[in-house]
Amino acid sequence: MQRRDFLTGMGLLAALGPRAVSAVVNDVLPPEGVVLNYRVLFNGSDIGYQRIRIREHDEAGHAVVEHDTKLEVRILFAVAYSLEHRSIEVWEGFTLKSVESETVENDQRTLVEGRATDKGFYLNNQTSQWLTPGELVTADSFWIAAALEAASVVNTRTGDTAKPVLKKIGDDRWHLSAAFAHGAVDATLEFDNGFLREAEVDSDGHLVRLVRITS
Repeated sequence: MQRRDFLTGMGLLAALGPRAVSAVVNDVLPPEGVVLNYRVLFNGSDIGYQRIRIREHDEAGHAVVEHDTKLEVRILFAVAYSLEHRSIEVWEGFTLKSVESETVENDQRTLVEGRATDKGFYLNNQTSQWLTPGELVTADSFWIAAALEAASVVNTRTGDTAKPVLKKIGDDRWHLSAAFAHGAVDATLEFDNGFLREAEVDSDGHLVRLVRITS
């Protein structure tokens, strides 16, 4: 398995569509205390989890969203791929104000940080710094259907940005394609009451699925 190909697939689990698409839900994050848990499967095998938690709002009334992902792929009892990803996002309504993330992929650590400025959204992945236009969401934001309205997406595992193409293929189902710097991806995404229920991603022939766990 190509390390970068697999990362491309995982990054797409949260890639978003253009502003031209109508909102599925209101541009408001859920109340604090909401927790969503997902199983992640690769070629039909369970390889880890993704968890989203709406933390207590800060003093300015901003919502703080925490993301936690841990994956491990084993082949013949050997670890072929591992990923641990954590990020903290601060939102004002559905406007991203800042993000900080740490990713350890196959023992390689990457830090990404970003913040909204008057000139655009500032990004820094420890090797370069740049400004990108606003109206973006992070790659981890796709657990909520309101993110479908974003003009662009930043993959907080790498700092890459893309302008995905979104097509509705059924009730609460969408097809998404995106050309990130590290590779193109395709996915089928399904929502339930405004929350991501399941995602299926095809990245260079590797099938990755994200399935929400219901209590």
